[in-house]
Amino acid sequence: MKHTSLIKVALCATIMLTSTGANASSKDFKKLAKIEGVEHVHVGKFLLNLAAKNGGDIDLGENISFSGNKSGNILKKIDTIDVYTSEERNSAEQLSQYVRNILDGNSWEPLINMTDEDGEKVKIYQNQQGKHTTVIIFAEEENEASLVVIDGKLDMAQLMEQMNKEN
Repeated sequence: MKHTSLIKVALCATIMLTSTGANASSKDFKKLAKIEGVEHVHVGKFLLNLAAKNGGDIDLGENISFSGNKSGNILKKIDTIDVYTSEERNSAEQLSQYVRNILDGNSWEPLINMTDEDGEKVKIYQNQQGKHTTVIIFAEEENEASLVVIDGKLDMAQLMEQMNKEN
């Protein structure tokens, strides 16, 4: 997929824009792993905490990368990351349609909606329930689709403080 840099920009913007709070219906996305042609990667809390403690990196293909040295505090706030991708026309269409149906619900708040010069579309939404946040990054282009689902407790003040320390 051509959207490596666009996804990285979108992820950074999402984390910066996400406020305290929320857990959403990430269980709605679990069904996506059962679509033939959809690849699924799940990163759990243990691995995220281990990377944060040891300054390790978490690379989820070419789309998403977290550095424990730079993102340690962010990694501690994330409970899980799930990535669903498809590069086959039929499964990408199924993935896209399913995600659009979920996003049509009233509980999802749009954060970013952009289209690049190549026609790739990226949508970033959040859902807040209590102290948990679910953020999704959905990218699609001709015959390809990618979805990243991030669950956790993200605190804007701590995020901004950490970003100032890194610069």
